[in-house]
Amino acid sequence: MESNLIIRFSEAKDLKNLPWLFRQYYNGDNGIETDYNKMINKFQELSENKDYKFVSAIYSNKVVGFCSVVVNQDILDKQRPLVFLWHLRVAPKFRNKGIGKAIMDFVEEFAKSINADYTLLSCDTNNENACKFYDNLGYSRAVSFYKYM
Repeated sequence: MESNLIIRFSEAKDLKNLPWLFRQYYNGDNGIETDYNKMINKFQELSENKDYKFVSAIYSNKVVGFCSVVVNQDILDKQRPLVFLWHLRVAPKFRNKGIGKAIMDFVEEFAKSINADYTLLSCDTNNENACKFYDNLGYSRAVSFYKYM
């Protein structure tokens, strides 16, 4: 599969099936609907900001994986950026084929290229497969908190 797999920063044409892919959560369809036109507008707006990146995994001209990347510019500690990963998704029939790892490798290389201090992500602790995946990639577990607004 790897020879036909392309990992790249997303292009607008990659977004066609992104709402469907986003809904593919580890325990099935999460039921969240995405307004396609607003998504395209937001993608175009954020694409002009160097601190927002989107990564697509393309297999046979089809997007089978995706990840959002946000660069936080630190002004206090080491003044090195921190890279946050959000919404890593791989289409169900393409899971366990190295696509998630290829996306993570791409993001980590990007983080190194901007001299990031480290990468961070959040994961539902009930998602045992994802937790094991991140453990195997060398990520450390930490407690995080969130609050819906």
